[in-house]
Amino acid sequence: MPNLVVINKADTITPTTEEGAGVFSDLVGSPETAEHPIVAGVWHLADIDEPTPAFEAEWDEIKYLIDGELTLKDENTGIVSELRAGSLLWIPKGSKMSLVKSKGVRTIYVEQQFRKVDFQADSN
Repeated sequence: MPNLVVINKADTITPTTEEGAGVFSDLVGSPETAEHPIVAGVWHLADIDEPTPAFEAEWDEIKYLIDGELTLKDENTGIVSELRAGSLLWIPKGSKMSLVKSKGVRTIYVEQQFRKVDFQADSN
């Protein structure tokens, strides 16, 4: 039977897996056999001053900014958005965006995919 997982102070966890312009750690996730798996964790983005190349989202994703400032561009509409701590970003599968600039960005994310989670939450 599945058990609840509580991770207090998740916003203070330092991520460890480098990828692209950021570093992340998956904290919790569905089992590999889940029909609609999800994974959640923390992601810190490096400070950038120039736009990144556009990229297409491979899965649905939500990011909640817990710190920092992020400017991004929706490559389908041309709309540029400014996000700050407390902002929620919905990235649907197939959407295209580029990161314009960032400073001190830390997020909590949820993604519609399976990844094996190595993080061990305290049992207290």
